[in-house]
Amino acid sequence: MCGILVRAGRQLNSFHHRQMRSLRKRGPDEIGYWVDSSVQMAHARLSIIGLDERGVEPLESSTHVLAYNGEIYNFLEIRDRIEQAGMRVEANNDASVLLHAWQLWGRDLLKDLVGFWAFVIYDKAAQTLTLVRDQFGVKPLYYRHVEGDFCVASLLKTILEVTPGENDLDLEALSEYVRYQFTFGDKTFFKQIRKVPPGHLVEYDLRSGKLTSSCYEDIFSANSENWLKPDGTWMQDAEQLMRQCILESTISDTSFTTFCSGGVDSSLITRIAEPDVAYHCNYSDPECNETFFAKQVVEGSKTRLFVVNAAEEFDLVSRIRDIVEDFDEPTIGSVILPLEDLLSQVKRRYKVILTGTGGDELFAGYVRYQLALGECYQDSYRALYTRMKALTSVTRRFEMTHTKGDVSMFKFYDPKVEQTFLDAFGACHTDGDDLSAMLRFDRKYFLAGLLNIDDKMCGRHSLESRPSLLHQKFVRHIQRLNPASLLLNGELKPILRRLGGNILPKSVAHRQDKMGFTTPVGDFVNRSADHIREQIHNSPFRDMYELPKMNLRAENKFAREVFGLLMLDVWLNRYAKSAPHALAAHP
Repeated sequence: MCGILVRAGRQLNSFHHRQMRSLRKRGPDEIGYWVDSSVQMAHARLSIIGLDERGVEPLESSTHVLAYNGEIYNFLEIRDRIEQAGMRVEANNDASVLLHAWQLWGRDLLKDLVGFWAFVIYDKAAQTLTLVRDQFGVKPLYYRHVEGDFCVASLLKTILEVTPGENDLDLEALSEYVRYQFTFGDKTFFKQIRKVPPGHLVEYDLRSGKLTSSCYEDIFSANSENWLKPDGTWMQDAEQLMRQCILESTISDTSFTTFCSGGVDSSLITRIAEPDVAYHCNYSDPECNETFFAKQVVEGSKTRLFVVNAAEEFDLVSRIRDIVEDFDEPTIGSVILPLEDLLSQVKRRYKVILTGTGGDELFAGYVRYQLALGECYQDSYRALYTRMKALTSVTRRFEMTHTKGDVSMFKFYDPKVEQTFLDAFGACHTDGDDLSAMLRFDRKYFLAGLLNIDDKMCGRHSLESRPSLLHQKFVRHIQRLNPASLLLNGELKPILRRLGGNILPKSVAHRQDKMGFTTPVGDFVNRSADHIREQIHNSPFRDMYELPKMNLRAENKFAREVFGLLMLDVWLNRYAKSAPHALAAHP
């Protein structure tokens, strides 16, 4: 976990430490600077691999300068290749290896890297800045290119603080958020600020001012011609690879821990990585408490379970205001509330936490796949299933499972985003298989929102989150599997359960009632209802909402509609200067 800030353009202002203030939580250990007449680069470092001063960035070679955020698990292997090519790498850290490897091979290197990364590299001779994100989008990278001024940062907030000029709200992106709680493509909530998409490379030519973007790998692309069945050999190889990849994700010169929810994904990581301590978070409500299963995961192992009792008595408005200071691009979910409590404990002892993020997308762990295919195996989804039966297509049912509330509450809502969803889903539907299309959609879009939560919340607490299952070698292996094998006889994630059969207790490996870090957010909304009403009705952005339609109370303890509205309004109050003038154009 680190923070990057890079500026280039015709008129560079003074470059000083105050511009790095918003990035210091991401990188509290050191700050480094590199400047010339055309480019300013700064880096805030969280020291994890190569703890000495040789790891302070930006790093410079004879030809390039690098500002990097991430971990390359196979950097020692890449270093050996560099030295075989006749170049010596002095420092024993992944950033130095990346710098020298890029000098030798450029973008051809990316297909060989294992881990996660977001970096900016400056070619001094060619006068180009290249921005790169890993294939999953584990770490963010934002940029703003307006009137010859170019700025790149790990946080949207940092760009707002250091760049001059106005930033207009993107009502299309806001519409996507209120319907789905994530945005498509490279959009942010501001028209002038974009993000580098996962698996992409953005190049800025300082001489011409030209900006180009290209995909270097779509790791989730469908390849139905080579689909395999999970026979014994495939399963044996997959289990061995899973163990190897999880252990590779523990690489660190500091200690690490794991998040152990009690579900299959994080439980497998905890059992295989065997940290001294694994962290678990719960609520007193039995419907939001999986401690029983988490304790079974660590039983008989060397790992001790640290149970965090999430806060339940608080003012929701004040709490969201505090979190939004660092959570500058809202996406999916109320999970940020228990995650805040859990990470507040983890940071006291650790810098690295392994998570199971991505397991549901890789192995078909969401009930929505069954519902969209016209099947319902869980009583708690009966009401939704009944409403969905009126929809005749898998596509429309799948879109319905992703909707997050009543969009008529928002004057700016543009219904064309529903077509954006359908178009994106259609682009994923390349092989005629409905389940394959749903999986690819969630891997490309929904997963990005989950990873954003991990990054922003861990960055807030000076922690690095590592999604251990999102390992390039493991994902490519899973991608070769026939999707039909991932959803059998009403069982979610049957392949991962089989992979964990020799590792996990049977009660955990085969449980069908996984809650998914469930939060009683509706209860929190109702306890703070008066303060929420005051926040919304007194907000300078109230004209963006249909106030008469708002009851500002939750229908049940899991209702997220009011929470989504509150998140948006608090974000607008913190980051937007004013409401857009032309709401009439977005009925």
